[in-house]
Amino acid sequence: MSIEPRLPPDLERKVFELAAHEDSRTAFRIILVAHRCRSWVEPILYRSVVVCQSSWSFPLFLRTLDVQPTHYAQWIKEIQIDPYVLPNDPAVPRVLSICTSVVHLIDLSHGRTPFSVLSQLRLTRLCISLDIIDGLAEGAYFSHPAFAQLTHLHVLDAPQRWLDIPFSDLPALTHLALQNYKNQIRSTNVPVLKKILTECRNLQVLVVFIMFSRPDDCNTQNTKLLVDDPRLTILPRTSARREDIWDFAKESTDNTVMAIETRSNNIWATKVCIHPFYSFLSSPFIPHPAHQKKSQKTDQ
Repeated sequence: MSIEPRLPPDLERKVFELAAHEDSRTAFRIILVAHRCRSWVEPILYRSVVVCQSSWSFPLFLRTLDVQPTHYAQWIKEIQIDPYVLPNDPAVPRVLSICTSVVHLIDLSHGRTPFSVLSQLRLTRLCISLDIIDGLAEGAYFSHPAFAQLTHLHVLDAPQRWLDIPFSDLPALTHLALQNYKNQIRSTNVPVLKKILTECRNLQVLVVFIMFSRPDDCNTQNTKLLVDDPRLTILPRTSARREDIWDFAKESTDNTVMAIETRSNNIWATKVCIHPFYSFLSSPFIPHPAHQKKSQKTDQ
């Protein structure tokens, strides 16, 4: 059977690339069609990678990185490090050291990654616990060029860990999400939120996730002390599972939990679909189109 192209090369490439974006299984099949198709689709197929020790393919992935490090350094743009990766696993810095084109990083592991590894990247989106990277908990590196292009940051730590972090050192920061593992925001934390909104001049959205499952469980008393700023939104931690978390946050212009209560029909009845690539903790990151379509089918 002939595999000569029947379409103009640019149109043929567009068709195959769109098909690969829609479904990863289709992408694997396209790779087998012809060498030219492989060169088009591989960068799409390997754009998003999950570092997961429990996966049978992980050792194979590590070997592949050693064989073609240059290719993967260019192709891989998004990495999620699984929460079940063993602490201080050398595979984590090894992968990050090779994949220097990564711009979206989600590190849910419990190890410690040397900042020298992270400093090679030019991240635009980051979801992380501050203690994972040496020095981040003290805010020592937020003025480093590695974070000069960081626009979206989701900090997974409790308030006592992020209260003293100089977020204003991030010049490009536009979206910030913070965790508060209680059903209210302490009055002592209010000045910190005010400071963030004042000093982070490019900030468009500040989300604070608090722990409650129903509006009645939430104590809104302290939220009245918050500065009247439409950029601030307080959301239930369950809503962090939404893939459109930033758009959802911007819709909440009342900047108090009361805004959630008045729109409870839209929130509490919403079907929650956990992204197959990103966990609910990493929802501020843009999902890959192939996975996004699967999520939409699940909701139907």
